[in-house]
Amino acid sequence: MNKNNATDAEIILKAVLDTAVDAIICINSQGIIDIFNNTAEKMFGYSPEEVIGKNVSLLMPEPYSSKHDDYISHYEQTGQKKIIGIGREVVAKRKNGEVFPIELAVSEVVIGDHRLYTGILRDITQRKQTEKQIELYQHQLEELVLEKTRKLEEANKKLLDMVNIDSLTGLANRRHFDEVLNTEIRRAIRMKTCLSLLMCDIDYYKAYNDYYGHVQGDECLRLLADCFKNTFLRVSDTVARFGGEEYAVILPNTRLDEAKQSAVRLCNMINKLNIIHEASSIANHITISVGVACMCPGERLLDTELIQMADEALYRAKGNGRNRIEVYEKSEGK
Repeated sequence: MNKNNATDAEIILKAVLDTAVDAIICINSQGIIDIFNNTAEKMFGYSPEEVIGKNVSLLMPEPYSSKHDDYISHYEQTGQKKIIGIGREVVAKRKNGEVFPIELAVSEVVIGDHRLYTGILRDITQRKQTEKQIELYQHQLEELVLEKTRKLEEANKKLLDMVNIDSLTGLANRRHFDEVLNTEIRRAIRMKTCLSLLMCDIDYYKAYNDYYGHVQGDECLRLLADCFKNTFLRVSDTVARFGGEEYAVILPNTRLDEAKQSAVRLCNMINKLNIIHEASSIANHITISVGVACMCPGERLLDTELIQMADEALYRAKGNGRNRIEVYEKSEGK
């Protein structure tokens, strides 16, 4: 706007534009700047004399700078709007070369054969920094929540282990055994599948403990526990320390003959350990006695009934000389 030829209307317009809180820049169809208000001066660091009459691409970083005139030409030829009447976030460039984010709204005025484009710009650097900081805080908060959740899960697992795991052997304890057996009995009844149970007892363990001492006795229990773990590898199998020197194994979806075969493998593995037991009356190494019971499809038993069946088979194995496997026969029941 030439000050020497300015009309009263132009002077009033400039005064209004210079009081605007947003930067206002007006260009023609060739992208030449005609109006550059006070806020634009402060935002970009240019005086009006430095930019008026110059292409608006001066205020843009690459690649937008070299393509801006093409944007105008494409719009005037096709009428396809990309910016006109649409507020959007773009980047601009200050006199010192600093690139910064702005919010831009462009309007179009047609006067005769001439088109003028007015851009209203707002520096959103502070807002972007705030958004970035909020995003960082949110990320840190998410990380903190994840870490706290992980620690809580670990604490819950440790608590469950304390409640459900025998501290000496690392096997399920009696409490967890009772819960699993109750669940598996109900599942077997519902699915009409077999459910087998092994009750195992270390032969002459008290004599072993008295002869070798409690420390060696505990080590014996741990070694046998490892044998149980390595024998029963299915995820569905549950091996538990039933109490003292007694172990129990829950075998879902397992027939009686399959359970007995598993018991044979277990006994063979324990024999191969060759844990010396000079106080034993039946062998010179640690042996076990095993009772096997099975709930067949269609049967409806209580957990205590299945335990009693396996226990009766174990009692018979011990009565028949130990170091052997006995299977519960239905005729043994009442």
